[in-house]
Amino acid sequence: MKTIHASTLLKATLVLFLLTVMPLGVRADSTQLTLSPVTGTAGEDVTVFGTITNTGTVDIFLNAETFSLGSSSLLNGDVTDFFDNAPLSLTGGANSNLIALFSLDIAPGTAPGVYSENLLQLLGGPGVLDLNDIADADFSVTVEGTAVPEPGTIGLIALGLAGVMLLRRRRLDFVTR
Repeated sequence: MKTIHASTLLKATLVLFLLTVMPLGVRADSTQLTLSPVTGTAGEDVTVFGTITNTGTVDIFLNAETFSLGSSSLLNGDVTDFFDNAPLSLTGGANSNLIALFSLDIAPGTAPGVYSENLLQLLGGPGVLDLNDIADADFSVTVEGTAVPEPGTIGLIALGLAGVMLLRRRRLDFVTR
């Protein structure tokens, strides 16, 4: 009869432990997250669209998303769109098509410019309750300035309105004679 050495038993126990603790079948690089460009103006609520693609062969559950807005306290987000639009799971090779993933509120008074260092994380895995980080996407928010008419433009508009009123007054004088 063979005897089992303590070191062999310890190795086997360690392997079994690691197999039960480690998530099965999903790697972070088996899911791709692609976002559309994000552009808006100060005081506007913008919706961010994107596509989720399962490039692996194992079905994955899309359980949550989270994001960090590292570049500015002038942006505020809401993940409700993800829960309303994302499929519960994606089979291997499938994608979500273009869907609304989250919305951003750009605070009034936000200066025009590009606000970067923002990160969207997709959480899920092979199980319904898994919250592994399965995909990340860095994104920037471009805040555009609002158009302010030049003083010359305002003067031309005022001159045009004065001309219209003058013509209308002359027409009324002509009719009353």
